[in-house]
Amino acid sequence: MAVASASSRRVAQAMPLRRLVLQWPQSFCRCTRASASAPALALPSSAWRPREDLHVNRAVLVTRRGYLDSIDRTVTVRSMTDALEVLDFMDKHSDSDTRTHEAALRSLGRLAAGPKYQEVVGDARFHAILSSLASRLDDCDARTLSMIADASARFRISTPELSDMAQRLAEVVTRREDAFNPRSLANVAIALSIRGVRDVPTVEFIRNEAIKLMDDLEPAHCVMILEAFRRWGVFDRQLVDMVVERMSDEVDRFTARDLVDALAVISRLGLARGFLLRRLCTLAFENLQQFTPRELAKMAYALAKLRFLAQSNIDELADTLAPDLHKLVGSQVSELLYALAMADAKHQLDLARTLVAQYVDSPGGVPAMSGGSLIDVAWSLAALDLVDEHKPEFKAVLNEIFVNRTPPQNRIPLMKLFDVVNALELEYKDLGISVPAAWKAACDDADRFEMDRLETARLHNEIVMRFDNLRGTANGMKWQLRMQRNQTCGPYRVDMLDEETKTALDLEIISWPTSRHLKHRMLENLGYRVLRLQYWDWRRARTEEDQNIFLEREVTKLFEAQPLEAIAS
Repeated sequence: MAVASASSRRVAQAMPLRRLVLQWPQSFCRCTRASASAPALALPSSAWRPREDLHVNRAVLVTRRGYLDSIDRTVTVRSMTDALEVLDFMDKHSDSDTRTHEAALRSLGRLAAGPKYQEVVGDARFHAILSSLASRLDDCDARTLSMIADASARFRISTPELSDMAQRLAEVVTRREDAFNPRSLANVAIALSIRGVRDVPTVEFIRNEAIKLMDDLEPAHCVMILEAFRRWGVFDRQLVDMVVERMSDEVDRFTARDLVDALAVISRLGLARGFLLRRLCTLAFENLQQFTPRELAKMAYALAKLRFLAQSNIDELADTLAPDLHKLVGSQVSELLYALAMADAKHQLDLARTLVAQYVDSPGGVPAMSGGSLIDVAWSLAALDLVDEHKPEFKAVLNEIFVNRTPPQNRIPLMKLFDVVNALELEYKDLGISVPAAWKAACDDADRFEMDRLETARLHNEIVMRFDNLRGTANGMKWQLRMQRNQTCGPYRVDMLDEETKTALDLEIISWPTSRHLKHRMLENLGYRVLRLQYWDWRRARTEEDQNIFLEREVTKLFEAQPLEAIAS
């Protein structure tokens, strides 16, 4: 019944247009019937002339009939609830216009899920739809191109046929300079990036058109442009600065979804734009009731990665989520749990325990979860020191990762898992969990690669330079640290190390996927002093003098808590 009612609503929406188009012929017929009953008029032969406009009217009616037929087919395709039914319909109506083919592609993207996905995208009838659309792209206007691009992006996994059509679409798009409005351009950009089209002409075209339209971009368009360039792996500072400035100017126009999506893409890009983040956070926490539970979890996840989530924010989010916490499932639960762990919210351990139970009870259980979600849960349990309380869940998660999954190409989940692997070796040996060699090697390589990349980072060099001339006194003893970059400490490597005092320093940067407190807990157990500098605290120290004062204060505080004699003894 629900399907039938939805179909009825769609048809009802199309009916006013049908009545409007058919109004004239009906009235014309009424007039004809009325004239038939009236007395005949005697007209002179000179007054009679053929109705030449009847041929024109007949052509108009044929055009209108074709338009209505197109509308009927489009509505029919959109109302279907089975992907194979859509394929069968389009096979029988292969002469349908571009509008109907686009609607069919969009419906297939929505309906082709789960086991049916491979069956649909491998079907020859699906390939025929793509070929038909590709052959018509040259005749499409900018709006139709945008709609086709958006429909093609609905498929979660690319196929050679989808990629070929996307490449053909890109070739047509790049010839339409100044033809796209902001919404159409954003749709095309994100769709092509999802389909993996990243040739230089396409990226340059999107960049140039976005800059031209910058003053008209809405918040949603800005988010899509940033996400497209992130997927392309292109960081264009000029474009990013302009988009961020535009987002800052348009903060008051952000919807709840715009705000959540903006924080998500900023966190994935690792953009340290404090002014924009402060405005977005202020807007968000003043209107928490406007967000759905899923949006709140996603927002917490993004802010945690940006190191912009204070423990007071965690409390506000927990209070807002409490009535609807049961609505979170799967990756939504793991995102919120990860946010708690990143903020080291030990005062919310009861909430964390509830989330762990809710995660394993989600539909499909642990085997149904994505690899990234499983790794987030494993890291969170270790970071919050909840492994001993949840041994069965911890073992189930790691067993699913190590036995049923293969190491991903993405280094971010591997860097998270690197902490978990070290925790297994240093803190949880009694669990008897063995790490496969392939996983261990992949995690080691990911951590080594990222640490080597940071060795030349300007921010780290800045801190090392301040330590060269930094001296202080703690507990009546003078200290001076000789920091060396990228040094080995146990199973880890740290940003900086003073070997004489065994003082290890890590900078809590927003591009690193995990907080360093789990790593530092293990290093402390190995006999190291650990110092964790927060990125945003360092950025608030604008001048060299402020930076020196900040470092001296942090090091002195560390040595007062752990006197130098303690290490010497």
